[in-house]
Amino acid sequence: MDYENCPRKHEVDAYLREHKLIELFHNLNALLIYHHPENPKRFLLDQLIQLRQAREHAQQPPSLFTQENAQSIFNMLDPCEKNTISFDRYCHALETLGITKYNKKPDGIEENSIEKAVFLKEAAQGLHALASTYRTD
Repeated sequence: MDYENCPRKHEVDAYLREHKLIELFHNLNALLIYHHPENPKRFLLDQLIQLRQAREHAQQPPSLFTQENAQSIFNMLDPCEKNTISFDRYCHALETLGITKYNKKPDGIEENSIEKAVFLKEAAQGLHALASTYRTD
């Protein structure tokens, strides 16, 4: 039997998707590599505790990138301080933050001029979605 058609593989894939385990491991690995903690096991445990608290209290979960990072990226792409960027730059900036699911038709697309507030709102939603590696049932 071919592995791709194995019923057990489909069951495992569904389990991983349902519990967002791939995203969880990806985020934990990124945080671990970025912070290089002296005690990696304690660090991972602390991150999991913070993630659980974020879910239980509707708080921002631990994330590699922050809203300040999004603001910095926007500012770099807007050197003339017009508080707008082109749609191409909007897409590039969000993808730089790891956000792949975002509004492809934001306010300002018709003029190819996306305002900072629109970008920051989309970045906040995207970063939260990336970091929320838990089920919300």
